[in-house]
Amino acid sequence: MTTFSLLKPLRAVCLFICLGFLSACVTNSKPSSANNVSFGEQPADYKSIVKTYLEKNPEKIPLDLERIDFLNEPNKFIYETFTQEKFGYRVCTMINTKSARGLRAHFFLVNNGKVIKHLQDLGLVPLSKDICDIDVLSSNSRMAKAAVVPEVVDENGFKYITCQVNDNETFFAFNSEKRQLLKQYDGKQLAVFDIEQLTDTYIVATSADSRISINRVSGTMLDQTNGIETQALCELSSKQRF
Repeated sequence: MTTFSLLKPLRAVCLFICLGFLSACVTNSKPSSANNVSFGEQPADYKSIVKTYLEKNPEKIPLDLERIDFLNEPNKFIYETFTQEKFGYRVCTMINTKSARGLRAHFFLVNNGKVIKHLQDLGLVPLSKDICDIDVLSSNSRMAKAAVVPEVVDENGFKYITCQVNDNETFFAFNSEKRQLLKQYDGKQLAVFDIEQLTDTYIVATSADSRISINRVSGTMLDQTNGIETQALCELSSKQRF
């Protein structure tokens, strides 16, 4: 028997062994079966879970934890990277800083009452739409809120807004037909503004020495009066609370 004829069965054995190793490698690299993992229980108290997590893990720039805008009800989600998978319930939010600057999107993955993954929009590096599609979620959230909480309109067609400016509350009333924005504080009317822009996202109004810009999506306001800028957080309000 020649050396060449001996090599043929040896090559076949080596090929069989290599194919066996390759098959094992492919099997081990597959994602875990959903039947073998736990997403945890549906987090009914997800808002307090997220808030507690942020209180225990404060950001360098303090966040306004009293005004977290939760954009979705928690839903099952698999967070994947090249090296691992995490299973839980996805919660997407928009959170402002205490200085009313830097509204950012945040992603939380909750499993059994704990946040096991937290990502946020860093400005230059926004959250992937596969993780949190903020545009779609924000739109759905606004429509849901509008369906549950109707806008407060009095018999004269005015709607009401309250804004926290430093430690003081400033009150606005606006009328889309009259194109007017009234500013009041402590029961006194401070100014009357002409509305120059009124869209689904912004109210912009001016007077002789002031300019008011209210973002209707984030609830932030910029007041420019005599060259001085003041920022505030606002919300639609009822004219009478008691």
